[in-house]
Amino acid sequence: MKLLIVVSVFVCHSLYAYSYNDVLKDYQAKRYEKVCSDGAEFYLKNERNEQILVAIGDACAKVDAIQPLSYISKNLISTKEYRESASYFTTLMLQKKLIYQFMHDAINLKELLLPRTDHVLSRVFEELSKGNYKVVEKRIEIGTPQMNYLLWLSDDEPKRVYIDEHKEGKLVQRHWYL
Repeated sequence: MKLLIVVSVFVCHSLYAYSYNDVLKDYQAKRYEKVCSDGAEFYLKNERNEQILVAIGDACAKVDAIQPLSYISKNLISTKEYRESASYFTTLMLQKKLIYQFMHDAINLKELLLPRTDHVLSRVFEELSKGNYKVVEKRIEIGTPQMNYLLWLSDDEPKRVYIDEHKEGKLVQRHWYL
């Protein structure tokens, strides 16, 4: 009887396990939320398949799930491209933390240079480090030719940092980070 239960559990797990092919298929189909959430089983068990880790990490970055990137970036070491991906993920983590500190503790980011990426965290960080912002009623306003950004803290605990992207006066996307 015990053997039957063990075999049943193993078969069920095999049928529902998220495979490398599933990750790549979902990534190519741009199901980034699914890749990031279901891919957790790979990076939490210290996976070494760097192709899979990069797909999961990129998917997490695309859906603003920055926290998993620390688990992923530590295993991206074998090639120049994988190390570049690790640097990209680490840059996003650092920018997120520094923006969080800037909003909570008013740390000085002026003249702090970090690599530039096309992620919203990088675009906002770059403007903050250049001093290109205005403080209006506890909110930070950043204006660029491409987009306007509004940074603010939530009222709940722990306070979240919100980044609203506005174009032509309309909210395009809202991001939040802890």
